[in-house]
Amino acid sequence: MTVFLPPTFVGIPSPIISEAHQTISISILSPQAGLQSFKTKKMKRLNWTLFLVVLVSLIPLSPTHAQLGKLKNKLGLKKSKAQGGGIELDFASSPFMPAITMESLLSGGIKMTIDGKLSTPNLAVSFLPTATKKGDKANYDSYKKEDLLLYADVVNSETKEIAGRFHYSVNPVLKVGSIMNQKQVHETEDFIQIGKGTYRLDFYAAGKLYYTFPFEVIEKKVDDPYAAFTSCLFLKGPWEDWNYFDFSSYSDKDLMVWHHFIDNTTTNVENKFRVEKNCDYKFKYELLKNGKIFGAYDSRMQGSKKGSFNSPKDYNTGGSTRTKWINNSVQVTKIPGTNPDVWQQVKKSDFTDGQYEMIVYTKDCTGQELKRHFPFQVKNGKFIQHPAQDRKVHQDPLTIVEGGPQQFWYKRK
Repeated sequence: MTVFLPPTFVGIPSPIISEAHQTISISILSPQAGLQSFKTKKMKRLNWTLFLVVLVSLIPLSPTHAQLGKLKNKLGLKKSKAQGGGIELDFASSPFMPAITMESLLSGGIKMTIDGKLSTPNLAVSFLPTATKKGDKANYDSYKKEDLLLYADVVNSETKEIAGRFHYSVNPVLKVGSIMNQKQVHETEDFIQIGKGTYRLDFYAAGKLYYTFPFEVIEKKVDDPYAAFTSCLFLKGPWEDWNYFDFSSYSDKDLMVWHHFIDNTTTNVENKFRVEKNCDYKFKYELLKNGKIFGAYDSRMQGSKKGSFNSPKDYNTGGSTRTKWINNSVQVTKIPGTNPDVWQQVKKSDFTDGQYEMIVYTKDCTGQELKRHFPFQVKNGKFIQHPAQDRKVHQDPLTIVEGGPQQFWYKRK
């Protein structure tokens, strides 16, 4: 096979490889010399660097391009520097694969302005490897973000395109809940611009994917022609499906504290400088044990005297903001209590074996009312973890619900 080069390549040999005969046919188009062809079986005589450049420019993309990688290695061409300077982490130096804590993901660790500027200012990670494969101590801090071992790609789940990358430093490194400090994405800004669609955050440590978090960006149009924005973007996803409780958020370590997440999707933005303005988000709880009332939280619990209780009464009010989801937590009141004049909180010691269900009633800032059920179980005196949180059951480290030993996460049914 003979290839004729255009005049701009006069005098440059054009190599074509015949795999069947392992020969090279070179044609030179010159106004003075005309067409000259010759063959050789000794590829070593060629200028290999020139050979590679011309080959890449002339051969269309095909499976034979797999040979180019071998040629690059033979020529000694430099490979692009990997993220983190090529350091390899010893993931066996930690008891589990790393995981972003669920609390940090859902409690304001991910923020997005109503015009789509995404940032991750308050995330935390557990079980980072403590050593490299060379036996050195793992260092997750660096002045240059390109040398940092931790980063996350914002991936469009539909197009598979990467919208941008966040870089993180960690110092100090804790076994559970190490704070991830996000570096600036741009020279003067710390956000990645995204739009309406479905996304995921893919988290990497020294080039290895260790965790992924899916979310959605919805768009609401603004009807007011005088409004500061024609549309608003909001985060949706696991915030709506997961709640948790613990016994350690207040001074009395034995009190049950229930956590749910609230947002603000109203579009009545006064001006570009008052986007963060809070609205009144209403909520109340009803805790059942084996189908019977066991505890509650509503507006009456703000008073000091106990009243009769059959079902949750008026909503309590909490503040929410437009740019992030907020962790709203309250102590749960025992129903019925032993003291007729004082509200008594549910304690850890009050839970005996049985089937429990927390019913969370919410009325968001747009007026939408929801009733969500979160079932859980106590067996042999222990709270049974949701399968997604139990590492003995959930074998996919990319999607584990990391809550540590003190948090009990449950998904709405």
